[in-house]
Amino acid sequence: MSTIASNPTEHRLTSDVVIGIPAYNEADTVGDVVRAASGSVVDVLVVDDGSDDRTASVAAAAGATVLQHDANCGYGAALGTLFSAAHEHGVDHLVVIDADGQHDPADALDLVATQRDTGGDIVIGSRFVEDAATDMPLYRRAGLSVINGLTGAALSLGYSSDRVADTQSGFRAYNADAIELLACRADLSDGMDASLDILFHAADEDYSLIETPVDVTYDVEEANTHNPVVHGTVLVSNIFGRVLSDRPGRVLAIPGSICLFFGVLLTRLSVAGLTLLSAFVPVLVTALLLTGSGLVGAALALGRLQPSRK
Repeated sequence: MSTIASNPTEHRLTSDVVIGIPAYNEADTVGDVVRAASGSVVDVLVVDDGSDDRTASVAAAAGATVLQHDANCGYGAALGTLFSAAHEHGVDHLVVIDADGQHDPADALDLVATQRDTGGDIVIGSRFVEDAATDMPLYRRAGLSVINGLTGAALSLGYSSDRVADTQSGFRAYNADAIELLACRADLSDGMDASLDILFHAADEDYSLIETPVDVTYDVEEANTHNPVVHGTVLVSNIFGRVLSDRPGRVLAIPGSICLFFGVLLTRLSVAGLTLLSAFVPVLVTALLLTGSGLVGAALALGRLQPSRK
């Protein structure tokens, strides 16, 4: 992947606040988003991720600094270019918004204000906290509730104590520390699951995650072109893959402890004569105790071999 500036004479970021917009084939909407985001106190940087249409020229005409990928590399790759450019120019706050008009650019400075007030390393524009407004379709809301729950459970396994209600929001403000961290991460996913990677990378560094309410509309043409089933599968695979890689001991300890608990419980019930399937109980108890002991033993061994990063 190579990156070029569409308007090289204007490839400079002079404000300490930059609104970054990853874009792919968004010529119909990106101009309006750039104009709404532009202001005397912010610069607007668009990363055109190898679009086939006039996304780059429309964004540049609207006043944005534009960087182009020579091929479509993915949402995460576009984010990586935003982080690298912001870090290179010493930006204090990078606010990432979508190019399709779902996010209200007027909310960007609210995220920055929250970041300055709270000292949060990453401020997330959340659709699922008090005072947030969204017309998200019900099927998408249901799917996101599952993803949010799984991500929250994974983050609680020694990654972060911060609770995040909207783990998939792309509307986020990053401070200079977070920008530097993410600009230097070569393992950031190139795909849509980059938003998930960012949370884990930030949590690994004990960076604080703060949420603030925003308005998000889905009443825009092609608000999301990604198949929700495919996207959800990718996210779930990312979550389980990361936890198995980073925290294998804790993953094994949970089912192991459950097996041991029920094995001991059935043993006590059997001794007390309270079980009905008495002939089957010894076999089940043996299986539960052996499985539980094996899993917990493996968890303890892995915990010694691969201690938590924190």
